Amino acid sequence: MQWEKLKPPEPDDPMCCCECEIYQYGCCCDCEDLDEAFNRWLKGKPPKAGHQSAVLATMIDSLEISMIPALVLLPLLLQVAALHYLLGIIILTALPGLVLWYYYATHRKRRRTLFFLTLSLFSLFYMYYLFITEILPRGDVSLLQVCTSTAGMIFTIVSLINTKRGPGLVTATPHEGLSCSQEADKDSTQLNGSVQSAASSSSSSGAAPELQTSKVATKAKWSRCPVCKIMRPPRAGHCRTCGSCVLRLDHHCIWINSCVGQANHRSFLLTLSVFVVTALYGISLVLGSLCPRQYLMTALFYCPAVYSQSSTALCFTCAWYSSIVTGGLLYLLVSQVLNISFNVTERESQLALRNKTGQRRLWGLVVATGEYSRGFCQNWVEFLTMADASMAGKWYLVGFATNAQWFVNRRDSMKVGTAMFTPTADGDLDLSYASLNSDGSCWRLNNLAKKTDTPGKFTYTSDRWGNENDMRMVDVKYDEYAIIHTIKTKSGVLTVVNKLYGRSMDLSAELLEKFRQFSLETGVLPENIAFLPRNAECPAA
Repeated sequence: MQWEKLKPPEPDDPMCCCECEIYQYGCCCDCEDLDEAFNRWLKGKPPKAGHQSAVLATMIDSLEISMIPALVLLPLLLQVAALHYLLGIIILTALPGLVLWYYYATHRKRRRTLFFLTLSLFSLFYMYYLFITEILPRGDVSLLQVCTSTAGMIFTIVSLINTKRGPGLVTATPHEGLSCSQEADKDSTQLNGSVQSAASSSSSSGAAPELQTSKVATKAKWSRCPVCKIMRPPRAGHCRTCGSCVLRLDHHCIWINSCVGQANHRSFLLTLSVFVVTALYGISLVLGSLCPRQYLMTALFYCPAVYSQSSTALCFTCAWYSSIVTGGLLYLLVSQVLNISFNVTERESQLALRNKTGQRRLWGLVVATGEYSRGFCQNWVEFLTMADASMAGKWYLVGFATNAQWFVNRRDSMKVGTAMFTPTADGDLDLSYASLNSDGSCWRLNNLAKKTDTPGKFTYTSDRWGNENDMRMVDVKYDEYAIIHTIKTKSGVLTVVNKLYGRSMDLSAELLEKFRQFSLETGVLPENIAFLPRNAECPAA
């Protein structure tokens, strides 16, 4: 594959052929030319045309100098900008340009960098330091205002730490780790099913027409990542900067040096909101102290005698700097709010623009695709409840599907049972299942499902059956239904079990068909998909 050097990698494109395995960030194209250039340099021979720049670029890329500009240059530039208002205009105008240049330089190379995270954190602490040492002694700020601004800064840091815990990565299912010999066993594949093989067969030309055209098939949009080589759910995407597939990938944020995905999108929005509010409040306090006779809206543009003292000039310059940073993050916050309102991610917006499948709305601030939007209120409800352990409460087991032999023998005797899902303080799920037998006795089963780094995925070991369970919430609407896909492993044998839970025993025909199509796509035979008859509930244990 010939890589287009001047074109940044598109989402989910395969890696460049010259990205060396021994260098995690890749190396300059091509690797043979780079080796030859180094050999010629070691032997004292003159480099060929074009090789010297490649060597120099790779050596520069290997140096992590991200913290030097923020810790050294920023205070120095702000001090110089405070000497005269003309210097302030020049430096504060050039700073955003330098930051943008560094952003495009790192974005083009798809490198992770600590520069922007360091810059944002250092700016926050440096502005707070100047506020305490220069503004507070002036006596124009009350103790309550100091406590409020301090609480806002602490809340911002705490929220940022929570955001940095991870966006929610897509992990390979046990089926994708099967050996070739296991995959070649036709009988085992038919018995246990496979998400990977089912998804591949459904996309082939010989797939049944009803599977290709069904509007309720929940796995129709699962795709295989060309880089990670794993199956991923709808709306997941591969981040070339992080090198991983992320659930409901929104974008890779340079300010937190991490992706924004399903697991941390809400905390990211909270971090942005708290930072912007705290920054605006701090800027208003600084301007109110430096320019007490001016309105806040005009103090930033006209503040007489502010350059008469070096301390007040520095604080005024920092207020301008904070305003520029806050303005950029405010734009990011507004775009995030609009995207959530239309239920579209930043990645989906870019893909829609490239494929010409979206429409720009609100003066181009948002791209509406209409694919996932369910209305303003429902979009926000979905966003605020995603990745939650909101399975809490009672559910009815309405549908059951598996090719396991025990189910084939017992399916005629099975009836609707009740399940209680209780989230723990650690985010795990306490599972309790009960089913009333024909003789009036109750069959009960309890397990504790441990949460994983992937939202909606839990693992547990069954004490009764001795098997390992990989349980995933495939499709959940917490007030109506839940489709759960479990892969059970015992003695190296894998078994797929699909369950359809409902808040009531009566679910719509559309949901039943959705579950049936999903089970077919995961390798379950049609005769082993059962919708259980109604049953009385067991008394409380």
